[in-house]
Amino acid sequence: MRSISTIVLTLFFILPFVILPAEKSFSRSKTVQAIKLSDNISFDGKLSEPFYTYTPVDGFIQREPNEGEPASENTNVWIIYDESYLYVSARMYDSSPESIDASLMRRDNMIESDWFFVYLDPYLDRRTGYYFAVNPGGSLLDGTLFNDSWDDDSWDGIWEAKTNIDDEGWSMEMRIPFAQLRFNEAEEMKWGVNFNRDIKRKNEMTYFVMIPKKESGFVSHFATLEGLKGIKSSQRFEILPYVVQKAQYLIHDKEDPFYKGNQYKTAIGADFKVSIGSNLNLDATINPDFGQVEVDPAVVNLSAFETYYQEKRPFFIEGSNVFNFGNIGVNNNWGFNFGDPSLTYSRRIGRYPQGDVSDYDYSDIPTETRILGAAKLTGKVSDTWTLGAVSAVTERTFATLKYQGQKFEEQVEPLTHYGVLRARKEFDEGKHSYGMIITAVNRDQNTKLSESFVDQAYTFGVDGFTTLDEDGEYVLKAYVIGSYVQGSKEAILNKQEQPYRNFQRPDATYNEYDPNRTSLSGLYSRVMLNKQKGNFYINTAVGFVTPGFEYNDFGFQRQSDVINAHAVVGYRFFEPNNIFRKSWHYLAHFESYDFEGNNTSNGIMAFNSFQFLNYYNFGIRASYNFDQISNRLTRGGPLAKEPGEFWMGADFSTDGREKIVGELEGDFWKNRLGEYGYEFGFGIDWKPNTQLNININPSYSRNSMKRQWVDYFEDSFATSTYGNRYVFAEIDYQTIAGNIRLNWTFTPQLSLQIFMQPLFSVGDYNNFKELKRPRSLDYNIYGRDGSSISYDEKSNNYTVDPDGSGPADSFEFENPSFNFKSLRGNIVLRYEVLPGSVFYFVWTHNKTNEAYPGRLRLNRDFRKLWSEDSDNIFMIKFSYWFNT
Repeated sequence: MRSISTIVLTLFFILPFVILPAEKSFSRSKTVQAIKLSDNISFDGKLSEPFYTYTPVDGFIQREPNEGEPASENTNVWIIYDESYLYVSARMYDSSPESIDASLMRRDNMIESDWFFVYLDPYLDRRTGYYFAVNPGGSLLDGTLFNDSWDDDSWDGIWEAKTNIDDEGWSMEMRIPFAQLRFNEAEEMKWGVNFNRDIKRKNEMTYFVMIPKKESGFVSHFATLEGLKGIKSSQRFEILPYVVQKAQYLIHDKEDPFYKGNQYKTAIGADFKVSIGSNLNLDATINPDFGQVEVDPAVVNLSAFETYYQEKRPFFIEGSNVFNFGNIGVNNNWGFNFGDPSLTYSRRIGRYPQGDVSDYDYSDIPTETRILGAAKLTGKVSDTWTLGAVSAVTERTFATLKYQGQKFEEQVEPLTHYGVLRARKEFDEGKHSYGMIITAVNRDQNTKLSESFVDQAYTFGVDGFTTLDEDGEYVLKAYVIGSYVQGSKEAILNKQEQPYRNFQRPDATYNEYDPNRTSLSGLYSRVMLNKQKGNFYINTAVGFVTPGFEYNDFGFQRQSDVINAHAVVGYRFFEPNNIFRKSWHYLAHFESYDFEGNNTSNGIMAFNSFQFLNYYNFGIRASYNFDQISNRLTRGGPLAKEPGEFWMGADFSTDGREKIVGELEGDFWKNRLGEYGYEFGFGIDWKPNTQLNININPSYSRNSMKRQWVDYFEDSFATSTYGNRYVFAEIDYQTIAGNIRLNWTFTPQLSLQIFMQPLFSVGDYNNFKELKRPRSLDYNIYGRDGSSISYDEKSNNYTVDPDGSGPADSFEFENPSFNFKSLRGNIVLRYEVLPGSVFYFVWTHNKTNEAYPGRLRLNRDFRKLWSEDSDNIFMIKFSYWFNT
């Protein structure tokens, strides 16, 4: 760990020299005056009312393409209000109104177009807020702002906008209910506000308050909105009842007694939203519909770790940024083999049941664990305190099985409670902050399931950041988290043997493998310094995760037993020259150790990004990892050596404003053992007209590896590897995949989306071998030096005699070669009948085939897949929004 100490000492030595006097903070002197509505407004987007003769907000400044210059086209903005609504109106003058881009899109599916954005900071906390956007065709975007410069489009407010195109350009009117916004009520309020106009054909982006590229932050620079008087918060109570009807036509055994009972399912439920004062929202649900409209992508996972899937269920994604932990305050969070923890992976709630079942001929195992109820509280309890809480209960779930004519039930998920509480306080207009988080999983179990699941799982963490200078150029963030899980000996034994921990490793000298444990605990911490703005850039961090840290019951965990540090330096050119409009250049060094002092990661990385004057983009990256020790390769076995490895990647994309946009991406890696791999892909985004968008992204990858994991086998004669043989193989692994999307927007309220994902993934295993000795690159290849290996095609099994001593210590394993073929897709018709009330029709299609393992022939494999039977699910969903 001497190198990590060197990194840290070097950084603290150079820190006094890089914290130089900074440029003055960008001015927040601009103000906007709100106009109290005294007449009726004809909400049509045409700006014909008398109050539009009042002096508007104007004077927009370019950020792109010519930073600091006045906008090429004039924009006038008015903010008007009455007791219930905030109206934002704008006149976008245009010298070529025939060139205005009025492309249509479904809500929150942003494409290149002309746009007008409104940004609001109702708390005037200079850190958080909302954004609302409309294009000339009437398409809408909205979302939330947080961490000063980050945004999240998962929030869907109930608001309206009307647009109009005429000979002078285009105009728009927004109507935003005050009930949709959270704010601190006062007789006269001051909010933060900003406006942004985009002109597609000029690639021009202008702002009322323009933040230079060298600056940091966004919300903290907003102008002040004044004149909001007499606004009283009304008690907001929303009800969103829904009904879902499914029809499933699945591949099944005709004798299956459970199939027909599950073929047609109806679900009815409701979501509720209640405002608590003007600051907090309480969301609750009864019999919630957490079925997602979009399908998850098909994957082939050859690692020991589970696959991460994005959350797509509205109840969980809306307002999820409130629960962000550990990454607030800085505008870059570099990882380098050490990521900030995902303490709340909400897809754990309502997941596919995880309990094992007995042998069966037929089964009725639920595809999800029903959520009995869930509630979420989010908002601010004062100007500086942010609060978030979620509580959800999933039901005790049973599988119905039939075996040899007997029908019986077995429990596959216990009654479980998931809870999280998050609180954060900010100081000095968001320049400093601290917060805490608590997560809990509590299970009510029977004896059998208690062997698989822990009874209780908790984490508790504190985090914070502080600016180190008056201008906020340097920020220091830190966090520390403790974890504790408790359960039966069997459940804790399973936790000890997780692939991110491997307490069972036979040569471990630090981790304590104890089959009598009934609890496990640990710590997770990191400190990071980040330079927030300017041309010169620096970022550095030191962190650790103790071997016993465990949060996978609610979170998504992929590491423990690691001490990590990195340093990044770079220079960013924001000013155009004769070739490039802008470019970024970074150099990094990173290292990791486990708690025994083994060097598990040690490398350098350089990455560069360029934007040409014509808005084409190019990036190139390269890294080299030196020889290191792996405590994961043998999956619970002894340490092994990892050879030095070189990697490089590049990408290229054309101007996103064009009718056809192209992308190219590829990478290549090779290590000194001769293993190598490469991947390349391209993308075409075609917009044939203002309503249609077609996106195609095919890719091909190939990896040739000499140490692909197969399995391990006990053998007392394998003394050099602690009584086990750790078996690997060479693999030729190829994948052909493609994502195809079609978005057809008939009106901003009516759209059709088609998604298709073909996948062909083939792995050919050969030259089986075993690790010869720990901490080495030496392997015994079966079939040499007295060992033997044979393959029985009928049983599809390999038989290995590892040392030629005969059947006494021979072992068998199934041929691991595979040929996985999949075609997934869905069609979604979405119609927003009224604001907040939506009708869906969804068709989901899925077919798979695994014939011809180890051999890739695309024509044959495609024909085989196409002729395969498929699963088809049809769904109709309607939800209606009531507001009182």
